[in-house]
Amino acid sequence: MFASRAQPVASVLSAGVQTRNMGTLREIQLRLKAIQNIGKITKSMKMIASTKVGKAQKAMESARVYGSTSASIYKNANTVPLENEEKVYIVSSSDRGLCGGIHSSVAKATRRMMVADGAPTN
Repeated sequence: MFASRAQPVASVLSAGVQTRNMGTLREIQLRLKAIQNIGKITKSMKMIASTKVGKAQKAMESARVYGSTSASIYKNANTVPLENEEKVYIVSSSDRGLCGGIHSSVAKATRRMMVADGAPTN
């Protein structure tokens, strides 16, 4: 009487459990090909990055020469003290590239210095 309604216990319990099967040869080949393609992309990205680093280092060396020259000009300038001791602010910034943020930062820093010195800021 009960035998007709009984179900195998193993099939009911394993229905919700996921098992990972071995991939077919085709799936494994596709995975290997994808990994090789990722390796090629990574290699080309490394080459591009090393080229950019080289360019940046060359630019840094030329900027270093410019910086030392401009520092020596300011250091060796023959200045005469003014009688009324007015301060003159010489502010420089960049005019190349997308550098809008630096202009506002330089202007804000200059205004802060002027306010600290008691100079008019208009």
